[in-house]
Amino acid sequence: MSEATRVHKNAYRNGNASSMLDYLEELILIQSGENGRFTIPETEQGYEDLSVTDTEVAQLTIPENAISATISIEADASVTDKTRVIRFKENGSDPTANSGIALGDNDLYEITGRWNLESFRVIGIEAGKSHVLRVQYYQSPQNA
Repeated sequence: MSEATRVHKNAYRNGNASSMLDYLEELILIQSGENGRFTIPETEQGYEDLSVTDTEVAQLTIPENAISATISIEADASVTDKTRVIRFKENGSDPTANSGIALGDNDLYEITGRWNLESFRVIGIEAGKSHVLRVQYYQSPQNA
């Protein structure tokens, strides 16, 4: 086979063994039950209190190095049905009071992956009520 017809393949996506090894380390951590996530400090916008009402779809304010988040819902004290106070979608579409995944008072939800964080949309269900999402963001060990 002549030199011109040989195909040279690089085993690493970006030609960087380091990034491939980091990726493999992340997979090993996930398989072993370790998420491999570190909290982003509040001083680096790693925590957010997001107000949610029925009048406007809300989005997260995501720190640059965030890869996931934990969300806790605190419902307005005067809500009549605390089992369903907000609805969300992670596909980039806007939820409505009747469409989206419902969460209630004190529910926890995990968002994993940068695309899902950016695509997360939320709205309140009951008219005239204001809820708070408590959001803790996480980063990869490589960025910590």
